[in-house]
Amino acid sequence: MPKALLNPHMRLCFTAILAFLAIGLRPAAGTPQCPPQNELLAKAKIVVEARVKSLSIGESGFLGTKDSPTRWIRADLEIKRVIKGKFPGKEATVYGAVYPPGPFGELTAMALSYGFDGHDTFEWELSRREIGDDVALFSMNACNYHKFPDGAVAPR
Repeated sequence: MPKALLNPHMRLCFTAILAFLAIGLRPAAGTPQCPPQNELLAKAKIVVEARVKSLSIGESGFLGTKDSPTRWIRADLEIKRVIKGKFPGKEATVYGAVYPPGPFGELTAMALSYGFDGHDTFEWELSRREIGDDVALFSMNACNYHKFPDGAVAPR
């Protein structure tokens, strides 16, 4: 499409999309790197073997500050077994902001492989985050321990 037909806002949007496609969505250079997975496992309180029953991206409904994201990722997990710690439930819901850090490619691959026994489970730390008085959620944006099957790991 010729430049003359695009207004400045459309050009900016188009440029941003091309930039994201070229570099990918990665944490900014100033964002601290997560520790190695073995260190995260040692510090984790609850680790489960799970399957992704559903994965969605949409408006969270959470009220936040002007700069807080409103679109969140939601993963509904089916807990197969508890590996570390105690978790009485058979299901858990994990939330995360759309931007990294977070193994979103891997979670997507696991959601697509749901039902392929032997290939649809992974290890995941249920990382509890307080968001208010007596209100908490399991977060996927923190440096969580996770271990996915080799075929589900997205290139970095």
